[in-house]
Amino acid sequence: MSETWGRGERFGVTPLADGRFYLYATALAPAGTRSADPRAELRDRFGAWHDPIPALLERVGGFDPADVLQNDLYDLAAPLPRLHHGRIVWIGDAAHAMAPNLGQGGCQAIEDAVVLAHLLPAADTEAAAADEAVPAALAAYTAARRDRTDAVGRRARRVGRLGALRNPLAVTARDLAVRATPNRLALRGMDDLFNGFRLPGPHRTP
Repeated sequence: MSETWGRGERFGVTPLADGRFYLYATALAPAGTRSADPRAELRDRFGAWHDPIPALLERVGGFDPADVLQNDLYDLAAPLPRLHHGRIVWIGDAAHAMAPNLGQGGCQAIEDAVVLAHLLPAADTEAAAADEAVPAALAAYTAARRDRTDAVGRRARRVGRLGALRNPLAVTARDLAVRATPNRLALRGMDDLFNGFRLPGPHRTP
């Protein structure tokens, strides 16, 4: 897959297993902006970009504009103080909504679920019937997940700001820095993102 950055605009291409492509594009615009003709707008914005973007846009045939997802991008303005309250728990976007700049929204939701399954007592155990068992497990879930999801969310926001730069000098500096970074260092910088998940130690109900 690839993602190309311009001045306040980005275009992503992800090949799918069946020969189709998943395409996405972003551009800075006032909240609520919706194009009546998304294909025309995409061609206006990205039709002169590098190959294969123009060719892919040409392949997007006569679709119903209502079938094109046009969404504003939001993230959680500030981290929640905790990811649970009593016997209620928040996971995924409800707990740590982040802009899709790293493709981590769904990934972090899966990590949430794995940690919850690890910490919650089995339904057929005596501990599961105790009033304090579930809230204690959810408190352990907050302790295990909050720092990691906060860090990933901050990182996604930083990437979004870099991709949204429009000042020509800032864009030039950004692009030069990206080109000058060796691939091995760029990949190493992702290690904590992709390899940073850890299950917490076994939870014990007092």
